[in-house]
Amino acid sequence: MSSHDTPVIYAELLVNIRQLSVAVTLPSPAERSTQGSVSPDGSTLHIAHAGTQTLFPLPGTVVAPRNGVLPAPHPGSRVLSWRLPLSDASAPSARGPVDEPVPWAATDLLPESAVACRGCAATVVPEGTAKEWKDLPSENWAEMMDFWHCHKPTDHEHGHEPEHLAKRGYGANSSIAAQNGVGLVDLTSLLFTEADCSGLVVSGKISFRSLFTVKFSSDMSERGIKKEAISASLPLSDVVTDTPPRDRYSVVPATAGFRLTETSFSCSSYEAGSKTSSAVLAGETDPPPRMLYVFCSGCKTHVGFFNVAISSVLLFKWQVSCRTAIGSVPPSSSDCLAASLTATLSRSGSSKSVVVPTFSSPQTVSSGSDNDTSPSLHLWILNSNIAYASSGREGKRSAIKLLYREIPQHEADAMLETMTSDVQEVNLPMADISRAAEVLRSSTELLPPSERVFKEWNVGLLDKWQGSSVP
Repeated sequence: MSSHDTPVIYAELLVNIRQLSVAVTLPSPAERSTQGSVSPDGSTLHIAHAGTQTLFPLPGTVVAPRNGVLPAPHPGSRVLSWRLPLSDASAPSARGPVDEPVPWAATDLLPESAVACRGCAATVVPEGTAKEWKDLPSENWAEMMDFWHCHKPTDHEHGHEPEHLAKRGYGANSSIAAQNGVGLVDLTSLLFTEADCSGLVVSGKISFRSLFTVKFSSDMSERGIKKEAISASLPLSDVVTDTPPRDRYSVVPATAGFRLTETSFSCSSYEAGSKTSSAVLAGETDPPPRMLYVFCSGCKTHVGFFNVAISSVLLFKWQVSCRTAIGSVPPSSSDCLAASLTATLSRSGSSKSVVVPTFSSPQTVSSGSDNDTSPSLHLWILNSNIAYASSGREGKRSAIKLLYREIPQHEADAMLETMTSDVQEVNLPMADISRAAEVLRSSTELLPPSERVFKEWNVGLLDKWQGSSVP
C-alpha cells in the first residue's frame, strides 16, 4: 500500500495536563465507516478508513474509552483529533535540563579507545593514546569560579593579590588546553593535543565539493501521470571559498514539467594543507587566525578545528567514531545541536538562540564576500522535553519542540550585537547549520498541517540523542 493511501498520524504527550494529543490526517474525506479506537491496554491506536486498518503505537499508555471507540469524525472531514487521558502507569518522569543525556559523555567512552573518521574509518587518534576521558566544565565555569574567588571566606593578601590572581589557574582570564594522553569531552566535540592525533591535515582554507544533490518534483496530472520525486546529482566546477557557492544553483536547467524543490551541497575538502599547524601558521599573515580547519587525510572530510590560542585539536563528535561502554548510537550534528540548546536554556534561562557559523575566516573578510550567503537559524524553544510518535518515524522519540526561522547572516549579527538582545549564540559549522535546517524542515512535515506555522515562524521538532536506542 502506498504511503499516500494511509493516514498520517502524530501523537504528543502533554505532560502538564496528563493527556495525549492525537492528530490524524486522512488521505481522503472521512466516511461513515471511518472510525478511531484504542486497544484495551491503551497502548495502540486503530484507524479504520476506506477499507483499510492502520495500527499506531502510542508514545504513552492512555485510559481507553468505553468499548474502545473514539468520538466519530464529521463526514467529509480529513483531519481527526482527540485528547486522551494518560493512565497512572504511564506517568512520565519529570526531567530537567541538567538530567538530559549528553551525547558521548566521558563516562560513555572507553579508555584507550581509538578515534576514527566516521566517513572512511581512518584513524585520527591511535588506539591506546587516550588513557582517560574527562568531561569539560560548563561554558560559564570561569565566571562561576571568579564569583567564588571574590566571595570566599578568606582574607585577601592585598600586597600579592595581582600575582596570586594570575597564578590561580582559573577565572575568566584562564582557558583549558588539551593534555597528552587525555581526551577532553564537551557537548559537541572531543579535545586532544596535536601530538596525540594522526592522519589529519590542517589548513587555513576550506573548499566546497562540486557535487550537488538536486531534487525535482513533477506534476504531470494533466498527462495522467502521478506526481513523483526525482533526485539527480549535478557535477559543478570546483569552487574554493569560505561560503557555499549558492549562486551556482542557477546552472540547473529548467526542465519542462519539473520544478526544483530542494538543493543541497556537501563541503569537506581543502585547497592546500599540512600535517602540522605550525607549518600552516608560518604562512599566515599577522595576526594569525583564531582557528584552522582540520580534515581527515583519507577522505578530506572536515572533522574539526585547530584552536590556535590553546594549541589543541577539536574533533566534532558527529564526524568521528569511538568505542563506547554501552553500544550507543553515534551522535549526529542535530543531536549535538539539541544538547547545546538544552544546555543554553539551563545556563541562561533564555529560550531563544541564534545558530551561526563557528567563525568567520580571514579570507571571507578580506575577499569582501557577502555574509548573507552564510546560513543562520533563529530558534525559539517552546518545550525542551517532549515525547512524541509519528507515522513518519519509527518508535517513540524525545525531542525539543521549537519555532524556527532561516535568516541571513546580517540579521543574526544584528540580534547578537544589540544591547537589548534576548538571544543566545550557538555555533556550528556552516554545512551543519544547513543540515539542521533540513532536519527541521523535515520534522515540520510530521506535524498536522494546522500546526506547522505560527505567524512568521515554522514549527519543528529536534530529536534528542537517545544513547542506546535505535533510531
